Amino acid sequence: MAELEKESKGNGEVIVRMSEKEWENVKNINVKSDYKEGFETLTPKEQDYTVKHLRDSVGIEFLAGLIFTFIIMVWSLFMNAPLKELANPADTPIDERAPWYFIGLQELLIFFDPWLAGVVLPSILLVGLLILPFIDPHKETGIGRYTFRDRPVAVSAFGFGFAMWYILIIIGQFFRGPARMFYWPWEDKAVLKELPVVEMVTFPIAVGIAFFIIYFGVCVILPKYIFENFYKTLGIIRYYIFMSLCAIMLLIPIKIFLRYVFDVKYILSLQIFNTILNF
Repeated sequence: MAELEKESKGNGEVIVRMSEKEWENVKNINVKSDYKEGFETLTPKEQDYTVKHLRDSVGIEFLAGLIFTFIIMVWSLFMNAPLKELANPADTPIDERAPWYFIGLQELLIFFDPWLAGVVLPSILLVGLLILPFIDPHKETGIGRYTFRDRPVAVSAFGFGFAMWYILIIIGQFFRGPARMFYWPWEDKAVLKELPVVEMVTFPIAVGIAFFIIYFGVCVILPKYIFENFYKTLGIIRYYIFMSLCAIMLLIPIKIFLRYVFDVKYILSLQIFNTILNF
C-alpha cells in the first residue's frame, strides 16, 4: 500500500477507497482528465456526483434572505395596519376580511360551498403539492434534482398550484371591497356598489355528470395515449394520482371562469343520503 501511495504522489493521482456499490456509481466517470477549477467546468455526469460547498449554498440563501427582508421592511413602512376596536356582536362591519394567509380561502367561498372551499379543496391541493416530488422523481437518480430542466412536469404543476393560491390572495386583498364586491385599484372602496341582480344557472344533473366524465376523461385518460413515455416513466399508480391532482387544480379556475362569464352557480348538484353535494 505504501508503494502505491508513493507511486500515486509521483503521478499526481489520488487513491480512494470505496465499496463495490460506490464504484458502480462512479466507474463510468472519466476522472483522469486535467484538473478543472469550479463546479461549472464539470460535465453534466460529473456534476451529478459533485456536491457544492456549504459556502456556495449558504451564501446564495443568505443573500436571498437579506433581499426578502429588505423588501418586507420597505413595504411595512408604506402599509397601514391600524388596530381596531373590540368586536361588537351587534355591529358586523360590511368589509371584514380574514388575515392575508386565509384570504385565499375567503376568496374561494365566493365560488364554492364552505365545505369545499374551506376543507376539501385546500386539503387536496396542499397534500398534492407536498407529494409531487415523490410522484415525479428525477429520471436518473430519483432524488435531489429540482430544476426545471431535470423535472419540468413536477416543477410546472407545483408552480401552477403555488401561483394560483397567491393570485387568489392578491385578488382578495387588493381587489375586494365592501360586501366582497370586485373593485379595481382606482375605484373608491368607501363607495358601496349596488349588488347586481343576476339569475344564477345550475346545470341539469345529466349535463353535470357528462361534464365531469368528459373532463376527467380528457385530463386523465387521454394524455396516457398521447404522452406514452411519460406514462411509462411514472407507472400506472403515480400517473393517475398526478393527473387527478392536476385535473382538480384546473377545476378551480374553470369554475371561476364559468361563474363570471356564464353565471354558473353549480356545475353539478346532487342530493345523496340527505346530503346535498354541490360543485
